[in-house]
Amino acid sequence: MQTNKNFFIPLKAPLTLKEYSWLLLKFGKFNAPRQFQRPIAWTASDRKKFFQSLLMNREEGVYVFVDVKSCIARLESAGECDNDSYKFFKKFLSEGYEYIILDGNNRMCFIKSLFNDEYSIPEGTYYFISDEQNGILSTFVVRKGKQKFSNLPERVQTVVLERLASVSVYKQITLEGMSEVFQNLNSGVPLNPQELRNAYCTPWADYIRKVADEISSLLSKLFKDPRFRLKGEEWVAECFDLQLNAINIDVETNDVSCKSITQSTKNKLYLSDFLNEEEENYYFNKFIEMMDFISKMIDENVLEEKSLVRSSAVQNLFWMMCNGIETYEQAVSAVELHEKAYKDKDRVYPCGDEDKTFKECCDGKSKENLEFRYIIFSEILKKLPVTV
Repeated sequence: MQTNKNFFIPLKAPLTLKEYSWLLLKFGKFNAPRQFQRPIAWTASDRKKFFQSLLMNREEGVYVFVDVKSCIARLESAGECDNDSYKFFKKFLSEGYEYIILDGNNRMCFIKSLFNDEYSIPEGTYYFISDEQNGILSTFVVRKGKQKFSNLPERVQTVVLERLASVSVYKQITLEGMSEVFQNLNSGVPLNPQELRNAYCTPWADYIRKVADEISSLLSKLFKDPRFRLKGEEWVAECFDLQLNAINIDVETNDVSCKSITQSTKNKLYLSDFLNEEEENYYFNKFIEMMDFISKMIDENVLEEKSLVRSSAVQNLFWMMCNGIETYEQAVSAVELHEKAYKDKDRVYPCGDEDKTFKECCDGKSKENLEFRYIIFSEILKKLPVTV
């Protein structure tokens, strides 16, 4: 049954309980597409706690999978072989994956690393329930150098392999359906706004992921972990919101109006009409060029590295590169002038009930913050060396 041309009602098989030994055999060829999963984020403490929960038979949560082959067959039977969902599933399958995991990715990756002897179990004494009926508690010791699953006593291996996991498998679903399911699954553990936007089935979501992937080396300089809560993607989204929506310059009168950058404006960006091909290539190339410029400036010690990789400074540079900077020499001049303005404690701009320096405005995204940022941008652009 279809609700419209490109959306099938999500259908899944009945919930089942499966032994962990079977889980990896059945669903081992799985992957979690970035738009439908948070990045792997477990710490060493998280992994140890999950291992202990398996031992004590206290592991909770449903593993939610999508059967890729089944979804392809359903779309083919309906003659829907030219839509985005079909292309997505076919590409996913061609990469060697048979299942998409919508919930339980951290757990599944841990199980895989545990059973494949990739995980080193921390040394220590562990307890486990060896008899579920009578609640018998047993113990074992993990010693240094004997920290793999295959090193555990057979009685412990057997117990872990026979633990039961709750499994839900979607047999019919589309990209739109997976986006909805993913968001519903995380309603009890709230996604942040960027994680929600990342799950949108829009060209903007795909494009911003593509840009973030391509400039990953730059993002890793701006953030300790750009994948954590999708900080890198959100920064890229803000760059676009700043350029396309927040600072508006009337091409006929040169009048400038600014508006705040908020979670709502970034949501609207993701749902707005996408760029044409020329614009898409233009902005993509600007990000690549900026990444190369920053790398070269670091090598040449143009400024202290911490100043060159300040996230607000690089975001401001992106705007200026889209609005006048054409060469590396101009970019160098711009960051030097930007740093001078950033350190100026005397010049301020009225922002609501207080006056703020340019540095303070770089940390804010309100209308007034962006007005002062634009004033500094325009002054910098006027002082750049003329290109030959």
